[in-house]
Amino acid sequence: MALHDRKGGREMVTPDSTYSGLKVLGLGDNVVDRYLHTGKMYPGGNALNFSAYAKMLGADAAFLGTFGTDAAGRHVRSTLEELAIPTPLCRVVEGENGHADVRVVDGNRQFVFSNRGGVARENPFTPSRSDLDYIAGFRLVHTSCYSHLNPHLPALRNASALISYDFSYRWQVDDLIGPVTPHLDFAALSASDVGRERGLAALREAVSNGCGLALATFGPEGATAYNGEDFVSVLPKPANVVDTLGAGDAFITAMLLSLLAAGWTRGNRPSADAIAIAMEKGSQFAAEICGIDGAFGHAAPIAANEQI
Repeated sequence: MALHDRKGGREMVTPDSTYSGLKVLGLGDNVVDRYLHTGKMYPGGNALNFSAYAKMLGADAAFLGTFGTDAAGRHVRSTLEELAIPTPLCRVVEGENGHADVRVVDGNRQFVFSNRGGVARENPFTPSRSDLDYIAGFRLVHTSCYSHLNPHLPALRNASALISYDFSYRWQVDDLIGPVTPHLDFAALSASDVGRERGLAALREAVSNGCGLALATFGPEGATAYNGEDFVSVLPKPANVVDTLGAGDAFITAMLLSLLAAGWTRGNRPSADAIAIAMEKGSQFAAEICGIDGAFGHAAPIAANEQI
């Protein structure tokens, strides 16, 4: 995979034919990241980014979640349509789509406000029987701590072939690892601000609870995965950094697709070699995504009445 040209001002990624036909689903959160210093908003959110990145890499990706009826929600929906990412069972609810406001100060990105998911938080997604039947058709379902789905994880696990979950940094402040990881096949933890020792301890806890594979990202120190037997690490790849937003989601997506292509299934622990290859692909794709504005481009202007 490589960024190879530009279309409409957006860098394009060469799909990997290895991932062709892999059916994966991003389930849950979607937002727009509103860049206050430029007046532009970009689609994002852990689950939505997973779907977009998986599509970019050549997988058969879909998205299932809740959209608002404002300009942000309309922009996310139109972007998914442009990317040919199916959304057949998504909900549309009157009100604000999720958004997060970002400023850049002295070259550093700062999140200054979030409506915590907007209508997706106010109207929590409750999987129906038809949703669960739909989910059963995918090789992997990816969700996150921002998707308000924790009460439904047992049902989602029963319906899915594999389920992955991004804890972001919330595992550090909320009691999440104990109640959540028994229902997961893959857990991703952001650990750049807690140190390697605590991050590795969290990986051991997640796997001991029944999660098949766990990953901790340590920012510039790279990432480490644990499968219950082996710790496997990778360092970041050099990047021409335009915007680091989405880099962690890009890493996770490429890693998961590589493991799926290698034959990973529930109860079949990935080998250290397969994990190492997958993490190298994750690190490379994350570096490439750092060359794109926003999580994956597709900017739209922030409406004048939404400027802060």
